[in-house]
Amino acid sequence: MYGLDGTISSLDSERDQNFRIDTPSGDQFVIKIANSAMDPAVLMMQVEALAHIVMVDPELPVPRVLYSRNESALEWIQANDGRSHYVHILTYMPGCYPPDDSTSRALYRPLGACLARLACALRGFYHPAAKYELLWDLKQSMALRGYLHHIPDPEHRQLAGYFLDRFERVVLPEIPKLRSQIIHNDFVPNNLVVAEEDPGEIVGILDFGDMIYTPLIMDLATLIADLFRGPEDPQEIAVETIAAYHEILPLEPLELTLLYDLIATRMTMLNVIGSWRVNLYPDNQEYIAGYVDSVWENLMAWRNLDPAEVTRRYFRACGFWESEELVLSKRVSKETRSTQLERRARLLGPCAYLFYENPLHIVRGEGVWLYDEEGDRYLDVYNNVPHVGHCHPHVVKAISHQTRMLNTSTRYLHGLILELAERITNRLPEPLSVCMFVCTGTEANELAWRMAKLVSGNDGALITRHSYHGNSDAIIGFSSEEVPFEKLPAHVATFYAPLSNTTYREPDSGLHEAIETLGERNHRPAMLIFDSGFTSDGIYTPPSGYLRILYDETRRAGGLCVSDEVQVGFGRFAQHFWGFEFDDVVPDIVTMGKPMGNGHPLAAVVTRPEIAEALAADTGYFNTFGGNPVSCAAGLAVLDVIEVEELQQNALIIGNYLWERLLELRKDYPVLGEIHGAGLLLGVDVLTTDDSPDPDLARRVMNHMRQNKVLIGTTGPNNNVLKIRPPLVFNQEHAELLLASITNALEECV
Repeated sequence: MYGLDGTISSLDSERDQNFRIDTPSGDQFVIKIANSAMDPAVLMMQVEALAHIVMVDPELPVPRVLYSRNESALEWIQANDGRSHYVHILTYMPGCYPPDDSTSRALYRPLGACLARLACALRGFYHPAAKYELLWDLKQSMALRGYLHHIPDPEHRQLAGYFLDRFERVVLPEIPKLRSQIIHNDFVPNNLVVAEEDPGEIVGILDFGDMIYTPLIMDLATLIADLFRGPEDPQEIAVETIAAYHEILPLEPLELTLLYDLIATRMTMLNVIGSWRVNLYPDNQEYIAGYVDSVWENLMAWRNLDPAEVTRRYFRACGFWESEELVLSKRVSKETRSTQLERRARLLGPCAYLFYENPLHIVRGEGVWLYDEEGDRYLDVYNNVPHVGHCHPHVVKAISHQTRMLNTSTRYLHGLILELAERITNRLPEPLSVCMFVCTGTEANELAWRMAKLVSGNDGALITRHSYHGNSDAIIGFSSEEVPFEKLPAHVATFYAPLSNTTYREPDSGLHEAIETLGERNHRPAMLIFDSGFTSDGIYTPPSGYLRILYDETRRAGGLCVSDEVQVGFGRFAQHFWGFEFDDVVPDIVTMGKPMGNGHPLAAVVTRPEIAEALAADTGYFNTFGGNPVSCAAGLAVLDVIEVEELQQNALIIGNYLWERLLELRKDYPVLGEIHGAGLLLGVDVLTTDDSPDPDLARRVMNHMRQNKVLIGTTGPNNNVLKIRPPLVFNQEHAELLLASITNALEECV
């Protein structure tokens, strides 16, 4: 039938007959002979589920189905008494049962995680036989009332009745609201095997005989109820298991709310059915009821717990706050727009300005979309902070997961900071190999300034004429976009940004003159710094040779060269991962920020080892939150998404498409001037009829588009450049919406 021969040995089973066969070649299989009353459709569901699991998650340690010579998963045999039995054969899962002692504590989290993976693997599986009636189905627990009389002890009978009453009152009305799917339904230590040398490693999931379609949370309740065996605190067991499950398959608040009663109901079910089956099969009493006494003890202890406190702990294990809905409802503002604006002005002051003539009240983001308090959505073509899209699920999950695990300073060892530093420095040329983490671009540029002054021995800075590098006391002087030219500090001198993507003021964009200006003020350059996308200067890619000239001249004057990649780093310019890569140069220091954490405050400074050593020998540097585990988890997740979703390539494709379409649009609207930038950071000049900058028209176009639910910005020394800077998940469909909105705005505003 199967072409197997070997040595057969009997295995324990409650309803079926199981045998292990060891073949001469060393292969091992389990022969499962079903009870004659077993529905073959249910058996077929089980073997098809195993095949599905292997296809979806091949690493899950489940048995593989062996097909007969007839290529059938099920065969049937006839016993001596004339009854027919279905047979199927699975691969044998070597290992040992989990230890039933304190060492099993190491298994709680692996159990929760493994069960969640199994549930995920079964999520897309369905079989018509899955909705059969099964006494072990928790949602059918009211049927247990008919078996209470089999419990000999009246106190135990009353205890079982108490929890069934709670099930009827608390759980039963909520069952239609719960997520349901086919589940294992008996994922407990007795149905698992672990590695002999490592009891925390699950190497086999056994016995899929109770699979059924039922609420998903029943699986977790079944597991937790079975773990209450030894002296361990049952609450600690539950919390560890729940947290690990939730990290892989997030639980819903209603599921957590019902879990106290579902665990109690499962323990009740174990003993009610156990008591009935002992009466039914007294010869099999040891196998059926070996656990009954300890479960009664656990049930009595469970009854003494406060369900609200238990649920509170479950919520917090999953990163929820049990009063979250109530608290958040109190925070939802119902005030009018004018009242809110007045309150904002009073509480935040005049520096907290807002975008657009008609400010937006944004409450949610997803991908390239922002949603206001009325539920209207806006296409975000402005924000470079959500680099891989607003609330990208991989980034959200990474932050949430690490927040539940640990967040502390870099005074302790943790691996994520090293992994993030390696992945960043691997994308930079030698000798840029030392990474120092901070929280913001301002902090990054201030640290670069400290390094430059220390190593060069000088105290002057060279910046472009309309730059932005941050807002601290030290760095605001390098932000000529914010500070009037005449108010720049004496130790700061300016040079010219490029004229276009391909041209600049020769021979050196005024850098030599800027260095001389510093000298006249008794300063020498410590640092040349510019945004490598020249975002505030109007948005340009560095022309060929431009950076090389600036770097050579700065270094001859004794200064260090800093590439500020806060705006354009991480693939936004598409052709290169970093803006400085448009020319054949290697900076002394690279600063980065904004997109690194996709909205989470994360920034970094990367430099040469000898510069970092000089800082360490002088004052050193420590940042309480810079490089914390949660921030690093966010940074790693962002890099994952950029790579897996090929977002740099997407920026190239969509950026080129936008460029070509904008060139076509210029033919119909002469007020559109030059296009510059690259990838998904583009600038479009808006001009008057005599080709002068027209900031008023640019502002009107921007606000018209806002009213039509497309968000862009303006930039440049004259504020006449339309700034197109969407998240990198921006696709061609979104590009069409943007182009249509620009066209509509020009029709209305010109």
